[in-house]
Amino acid sequence: MSRLVSAQDVSKMLTDGEEIAFIDVREIMPFGTGHALLAANLPLSEIEITIGMLVPRRDTRMVLMDGGEGEATVAAARLEPLGYTDIAVMEGGAPAWREAGEALFPEIEVPAKGFGAFARINGKPNFISPHELNDALDSDEDWIVLDSRPNREFRWGNIPGSINVPSADLVRSFDDLVPDPNTKVVVNCMSGTRGILGGLSLVAAGVPNEVRVLFHGTRGWLLDGYELEKDSDRAAAPPSDASREGGIARAARIAEAAGIKKIDTETLGRWRSEPERTTYLLDVRTHPEFEAGHIPGSRCAPEGRLPMSPEQYFATLNARYVLIDDDTVRATVNALWLTKMGWGEIVILENGLEGEALATGPEPASDLDFSDLQAPCIDIETLSSLENVRLIDVGTSDAHEAGHIPGAIWCSRVALADLLQAEPHDGPTVLTSEDGLRAKLAARDLGDSLPDTLSVLEGGNAAWKRAGNAPATGILRLASTRVDHWLASSERPGDVRQNVVDYLDWEITLYDDIERGGPVPYRNLIWA
Repeated sequence: MSRLVSAQDVSKMLTDGEEIAFIDVREIMPFGTGHALLAANLPLSEIEITIGMLVPRRDTRMVLMDGGEGEATVAAARLEPLGYTDIAVMEGGAPAWREAGEALFPEIEVPAKGFGAFARINGKPNFISPHELNDALDSDEDWIVLDSRPNREFRWGNIPGSINVPSADLVRSFDDLVPDPNTKVVVNCMSGTRGILGGLSLVAAGVPNEVRVLFHGTRGWLLDGYELEKDSDRAAAPPSDASREGGIARAARIAEAAGIKKIDTETLGRWRSEPERTTYLLDVRTHPEFEAGHIPGSRCAPEGRLPMSPEQYFATLNARYVLIDDDTVRATVNALWLTKMGWGEIVILENGLEGEALATGPEPASDLDFSDLQAPCIDIETLSSLENVRLIDVGTSDAHEAGHIPGAIWCSRVALADLLQAEPHDGPTVLTSEDGLRAKLAARDLGDSLPDTLSVLEGGNAAWKRAGNAPATGILRLASTRVDHWLASSERPGDVRQNVVDYLDWEITLYDDIERGGPVPYRNLIWA
């Protein structure tokens, strides 16, 4: 059984240096209205699916919090049957946290963005404004713009002529991209953090070129009246042997300056066998590289996403985090920032992919076995024969928007019971989701109130598509608020320009807010 703890108790736990999984179970929209700095967001709608990979040790000390509405208690009841034995629920949720004098932070990815502000203050990157960059690109001088974002974001819109090089690849591919030491280099991202970290990575690596960071990134570029290039496919090719060797030498310089440690496979084996500690294996290569061969049990964290979105890969603080790649360059860059962010014991696995029995293929969506999950199911053929059917998609709203069964309405899993009670239907109701798993979990949520007329589509939307049916796209019918989809500042209602300006102002002052809020987790390892 879970136990109740106070906000004051949780605050003490977070500073005792022991492993702890501090989890906010609200959906991402309410989470983003105000949450504890170090709380990982594992929404109630998918917590059973994600928890096993994010908190792999079942006796990890775990604290669940919510917005004060009781979702943390529901989450605890769902986690206990999965074998988690040390669960506490923070009494009163986010309001109690604030009443205890602790800070709540709006937005998402706050630890990473706060660290970006910390890096701006202490690393002192050399910024260039959008106007200055535009003039420079129009001049006769030799400039190159390197975009440090994941490729999907780059293709959405990039500085004209820029090249996509996700931040962890900058050091590795630098000599190929910038062979002339007189070329002036600009690193950018969408607003700030990844551009700052990318530019400072090159400085820490000791490249001979002048390195600038575009102030406010592509958002600043748009605000100053310039246009972005769309759907560009300019991206760094795999590095040449010479560039890669140069990257290895520069990564060694970074590791020595920052005191980043390496371990061998023997040490890793010993760590993984210690039941009282959590050891995460984080492979920072690309998805194709990972799928071609990886250490069993490792997670794929490509394109420099690990420092920006750590809660996608781990939720236990003060654990061991082992970074893996094929030549240590990308692992070193990621390790530098994770170490300075203060997450825990960060190490690089040396020669970890050599002589090992490697697994192939993508990582599973979950490491838990849901094969015995019971729900009344129907197949595609039965679905097509039903009349007056109400089809409810309880998967993620992003997946629904990308492609769903025509006629389906979308409803958040957490709002399903209210929908069924408020809007009874005189025909059959069928639940579906991406692969049917979330639909089965949603049916189980209903317990004794599961209607006789409700069933689950076996295999979900994926099975329907495999049968040769064409999906519909977009969201036409919402049966509940889209609480699982975060809106960027440029997507929010109201004055778009002002929303973006307000967001950028928030980023600039965020580190001050973190300092006022309590102990700062960040560490200054390489800056005077």
